Amino acid sequence: MKRQPDVLLGHEKFDIVDMTAVSGDKILLTSYKEKKVLLVDSKTDTVLSEIVLQAKPQSICMVESQQAATTLNTKQIQFLKVKETRLTTDGVLDVDVDVRGIAAHKNNIVLSYSSPAGVKIISKKGKVIHTLNNTRAGRKVLKEPECIATASDDSIYVTDWRTNKITRLDSSLTILYTIAWPMLDDPCGIISMNRDQLLVCNYDNIVLIELSSSSMTVILDKQHGVERPCSICFCKEQNKLYVAPVVETFNIMVYKLL
Repeated sequence: MKRQPDVLLGHEKFDIVDMTAVSGDKILLTSYKEKKVLLVDSKTDTVLSEIVLQAKPQSICMVESQQAATTLNTKQIQFLKVKETRLTTDGVLDVDVDVRGIAAHKNNIVLSYSSPAGVKIISKKGKVIHTLNNTRAGRKVLKEPECIATASDDSIYVTDWRTNKITRLDSSLTILYTIAWPMLDDPCGIISMNRDQLLVCNYDNIVLIELSSSSMTVILDKQHGVERPCSICFCKEQNKLYVAPVVETFNIMVYKLL
């Protein structure tokens, strides 16, 4: 990977919790403390639009081409309309769990949550389609399920930083297997590059997991400027990887995949 100029967010520090690519050079960011979602043009370092919510946003994903959804710390999901340069609210959905991660899955939404730990697939209107928890699994596989990635083959991947594991599920939330290699350390942000490759934020680096060969390789670490990464997103059109750290920051790091 080749380091590109950072995306500068101006003079205000943001505690970026999650990111998702919209299209082209545009990305969405959630800022927990400020209760904000920002639409950023990474090519021009411009915050095109920002919206202040009633609660604190956490994970975010694109549900449709012009609709995003972010989890809130109030057991809710906030939907957003994403225009060319403008964000607007698009309704709130109440859920009965402390939602952590979110991802789009076909025409539905996958959620991870804690207290008790579990994963759900729900419709955009809140109808529960599938549920996975430790009772259904018959063993304690989930402690703090965090971030979610969905793959083109309908697989669902969930990171769990308390167990240092990644669980692969099918579209019915049946457990296929768990990844628990020694190199995994507080896994958090995760994205699926294709059916065979995952990129995962570790405690102090970013690793590439190749599923077919059961291999894991550190691709970014302190030598590349990466410390305590919490979130990543990939813009396919530009072949760029965006990295946000745990700490409050003025900038998002950008890397070009070679």
